[in-house]
Amino acid sequence: MIGCRETASELTQEGYVRLMVRHDLPDILSLSAYLFRIDHNLAMDYQRAPAHRIENLLLDETLPCPLLQPHEIASLRQQCRILLDTIAAMPQGCRDVFLLRKIDELSYSEISIHLNISEKTVQRRLVRAMLFCHRRMHD
Repeated sequence: MIGCRETASELTQEGYVRLMVRHDLPDILSLSAYLFRIDHNLAMDYQRAPAHRIENLLLDETLPCPLLQPHEIASLRQQCRILLDTIAAMPQGCRDVFLLRKIDELSYSEISIHLNISEKTVQRRLVRAMLFCHRRMHD
């Protein structure tokens, strides 16, 4: 659809980021279908924007193109799926803190104000979220 693996990869990453900043992940019935729709819309937007086509023509063709091998792509997709499922399965309080810290890059203080909880609670929930991720990702 895009015609360029690098651009498709960038659009896929953008779609993943957009999904991760959603605060209603548990309400989404099918995360993979929702992510596919986000990526499809991004691809359509990309194709409509003439500025991107010109930008691609101006790329230096001598730059190396680090393409992933099919087995690496499959592995990354599986890891992403596990991570998305893990985040969706987290207790709500831990997930909120995790996303605000890791995606929105808020400080403990900012998170505590945003969620109206103590900084100590922010720290505890973030540790629980990280342990939850670690257990799920390594099982």
